[in-house]
Amino acid sequence: MSSPSHPIVLTSSLNGPVTAFDAVSGVPLCHFSGSRSPYHGLALVGNSFIATSHISAETSSASIHLYNWWSSTALHNFLVPEPVAPLSATLDGLYLFAGGLSGSIHALSVPSGEILASYSAHNKPVSCLKISEDGSLLISGGDDGTISFVPIFQIIEASPDKSSTSLMLQRFVAHDGSVTAIDSIMAQCNSTIISSSLDCTIKIWGLLDGTKLRTVTFPCAIMGIALDQIRKEFFAAGSDGFIYKGSINAESKKHVNQTQEFIRWAQKHDSGIVSLVMVSETNNLVSASEDGKVYIWEIETVDYAGWS
Repeated sequence: MSSPSHPIVLTSSLNGPVTAFDAVSGVPLCHFSGSRSPYHGLALVGNSFIATSHISAETSSASIHLYNWWSSTALHNFLVPEPVAPLSATLDGLYLFAGGLSGSIHALSVPSGEILASYSAHNKPVSCLKISEDGSLLISGGDDGTISFVPIFQIIEASPDKSSTSLMLQRFVAHDGSVTAIDSIMAQCNSTIISSSLDCTIKIWGLLDGTKLRTVTFPCAIMGIALDQIRKEFFAAGSDGFIYKGSINAESKKHVNQTQEFIRWAQKHDSGIVSLVMVSETNNLVSASEDGKVYIWEIETVDYAGWS
C-alpha cells in the first residue's frame, strides 16, 4: 500500500517487519517491528497511524497494532475478540474496521481501540474490506464468495450488543471462490462495485440492486485489483505473476478488440502477485508478489506481452 501524503510504499508479511520504502528510489526508509501481518492486514489510518493485524505466536491472542510514523514499535495494542486479517480505515482516521475469521466485522475507535460494534457479514472468514469511493459504505468480501455492504454511519452509531439485523446490511453471492479484492465507483445513477476472486474472474456489479453487469474471465486466480486515476480502467494481479489491464466500461474498445477483454503486461514477477496499489501522486502502479519482490510500473511506458 502507499502513503497518501508522500509517495511511500508500505509492505508487510507474516515473517518480517512492516517496511516503508521511498516509492521513487526504492530505498528502505524505516521498519516497524513486532507484527506478523497476514494478507490484507495492513492499513493507513488517517495521516498519523499505521495499523496491522497480528496474532501472537506465543499466546495465539489476536490484536491490532497501531504505529505512528516516528517510532518503530507499536504505540497501541488493540485486543479484538477473534483473529482478524483485512483492515480498512475511514479517511479521517477516526474509525478502523477489521474482518474476522468468523465472518464478523469489528468497528474500532482510534486511537482508543474501543470496539464500537461487531456484526456478522459473511458465513466464512472475511477476506477483504474496502471503504467506498465516497466514504459512505463499508464493503466486504468473504471466503464464502459473497459481497456485503453497509452504511458506515450505522456501524459507528450502533452498540456492540446489536445484531446485524438492525443494520441496513446488503449481501449477495458474487463468486464461486473467495473474494480477493473489492473497489467501487460511486455515481448518482450507476454506482458500481468491482470484485476479484480465486475463481479466475473480475465482476462488475450494480450497487443498488446487486445486478451483475459484466464478467471478465482470466487464465488464473486474481489476487488483487486497482483502478486508474479516472476510474476507467482496471489492473488485475494474477496468481501467474502477470498484471492484466482492461476497461471497466465494456463498450470501450481503446485497449481491447472484439474478442479480448484485457491485455497482459510483460512479466517481471516470478511468483503470484498478491497486491496492486495505484500511487496517485505519480500515476504509477505498485505490485507485490509472494516471493517478496515489489515493482513500481510507469503505466504510460509499460511493455505489453500481447493479448491474453
